[in-house]
Amino acid sequence: MRRFRILAVIVALLLVSIAGAVDDVTFLHVADTHVPHALEQSRDTIAALPDSPMELAPGVVSGVPEFMIVTGDLNEFSGGEGWWEQYLGLLNEVTVPVYHQLGNHDNTWECGRPRLRRLHGAVFYSFERAGVRFIGWDTATPQDPRPSIATEGLSWLRDELARAPVGQPIIFFCHHPLEGREFADAYDRQRLLDLLGQHNTILLLVGHGHSARAWQTAGIDTVMGGSTWGDRRGFGIVSIRDGVLRVAHRHLAPEPQTVLLLEKPISEQPPGLRALSVNPDDGAILRPGDAQVWTLRAQHQQPIMAARWLLDGQTAGEMTLAEDVWRADLSGVALEAGAHTLRLSLTDADGRQAGRTVAFWVSDGNTRIAWIHQLGGSCQSTPLVAGDRIVVGSNDGALTALAAATGQRLWRIDLPGEVRSSPVLHHDGRSLYVGCAGGEIVCVDIDGTERWRCDAGSPIYGSPALMVDRLICGTSSGDVLALDAGSGEVLWRSEAPGYAIETAPALGGGMAFVGSWDRYVYGLDLATGEMRWRQPSAGSDREGFVARYYSPADCAPALAGRRLFVADRAYRLTIFDAPTGERLGEDERCVAVAPGAHSTAYVRHTDGRLSRRASDGTVIWTAEVPTGAIAAAPAVCDDRVWICSNTGTLSEIDARTGEVMSQARATTGVYVFASPAADDRRVYVADNAGRVIAVERD
Repeated sequence: MRRFRILAVIVALLLVSIAGAVDDVTFLHVADTHVPHALEQSRDTIAALPDSPMELAPGVVSGVPEFMIVTGDLNEFSGGEGWWEQYLGLLNEVTVPVYHQLGNHDNTWECGRPRLRRLHGAVFYSFERAGVRFIGWDTATPQDPRPSIATEGLSWLRDELARAPVGQPIIFFCHHPLEGREFADAYDRQRLLDLLGQHNTILLLVGHGHSARAWQTAGIDTVMGGSTWGDRRGFGIVSIRDGVLRVAHRHLAPEPQTVLLLEKPISEQPPGLRALSVNPDDGAILRPGDAQVWTLRAQHQQPIMAARWLLDGQTAGEMTLAEDVWRADLSGVALEAGAHTLRLSLTDADGRQAGRTVAFWVSDGNTRIAWIHQLGGSCQSTPLVAGDRIVVGSNDGALTALAAATGQRLWRIDLPGEVRSSPVLHHDGRSLYVGCAGGEIVCVDIDGTERWRCDAGSPIYGSPALMVDRLICGTSSGDVLALDAGSGEVLWRSEAPGYAIETAPALGGGMAFVGSWDRYVYGLDLATGEMRWRQPSAGSDREGFVARYYSPADCAPALAGRRLFVADRAYRLTIFDAPTGERLGEDERCVAVAPGAHSTAYVRHTDGRLSRRASDGTVIWTAEVPTGAIAAAPAVCDDRVWICSNTGTLSEIDARTGEVMSQARATTGVYVFASPAADDRRVYVADNAGRVIAVERD
């Protein structure tokens, strides 16, 4: 304890040199413009932004606004069809710099990350004003409406905060409130809050809720920025004057009114309580006989009044202190095989809290973990089994090959932008293909040697599909390309789809089938790209702009003989006659499909079911397994079907009978957007924390 007190004194002395480093500054906070849906009201709000001091409360006046921050949902359906340009056009008369961040509406239909890179160089970025470090952070998942904490963003943030001067005030801005229930689990968002809590984070600015209010998130003051449209449209004013932070909101409707939401003095000291390290760290595997003890090292200026651990958000206990290390002993807790989360937290005499949150795996019984590999970015790419190796993409722009037996990295190729696309293997087993957000389709030999690249002219978030030596891939602009698999030469390009394509095509019967975020499924001639038919799905066959929300674009179509199975965002299944596009049948509560043997298809339902269907839609069997509304298709290997729930419960089903053979908590606390993959030894699950988990098969 004595050495921690000495360290605290040293830190306090160092802080004397930076006291008074924060200057006066005023800026504006705008949220949720939703162009083009709310274009006119948002334009009126932007036109009302002040360029002179404003009264925040009686007798309290701000300075002149120096810049503006916009916290997401800039567009309604992302920025295609000229909507991004319309959004930027709103700001033509704004004379101060504008810093943007993405919301779920900006990343879902057509991922906005490439656009943000063009503006700010990165989707996670920082700038400094008046001695304050501002950090813009993307909480919106690429091509999915659910928020998540990006692994590549956490890595960047650790490095960024390590470079910040001791005690420098930090203002963090993102779209989603960090305690929101839309996150997969407390573990997902807590990793970010743990990191921010180690530093002098004085304010979180968020959007998403279309209201103006203030509260605390894990002890950090948070302000939601309202919206530029609606019955309470307005904007925020953030002012730092004479060392005092004030945040007000100017309502323009129903009547003009300014409300002071937050007022506090700015601290220029780091938190007096900091959790420094935990052992075992995130991602540990416990095997029979391993000790079930975690240790936490911390720095604190005040006595610790409470030290607790929380397992899986349910089971809690007290930590004990031994030689300046806090110990959490779980030896008396029955730990089931599979994934777990553990939260270690301390509370000091001033009521401040700090902690660390880790995930760990218990390998035992029917759930034996062969290995876990941590990628550099979040993973939405389905792993490819290629002989004795696994190849997978990640959102830090990497394509990585791992040894199937050990998880050891064999090679890594860096590509421009996210690699959400799942790689596909050539029939000869010697080369593979993948797309990336930089707009390139890349061919790589199985040893990691690059063979060719093709510039598709638009970001690629969907996966390619291969038929003989013809590679078909959709793009974010809605184009469909056919390439020669050997050379990368473009054979044809179809511009028939009207909006983004984020999934792989289905190929068969001389045709390519794609679903687009323009409401429609397309049947294209595989030889020429000519459109043979276009049809809405059961869920998107409605009037008005809302129809686009329910497009058949989340999951790749699946062919079952002459029938095409398609799931849409309304969770409706549509069965088409593949050659003609005639709609033959439909069903409800269906989110993803996959082809099966003997002209069958597998359907993932939102209500805890997996069904196998004959080509006419007749149910062959139904298995009750954890599922959820993420459009990750089941995977078939030999006579087994594998499916992951939203947060990683892996189920094994007999493909012939529908009998549930086994279940395992393969991962927990984060979403699983990718389908599992399997060989005759293991099943491989990639999660949004950027882990590839190999589970032994019986």
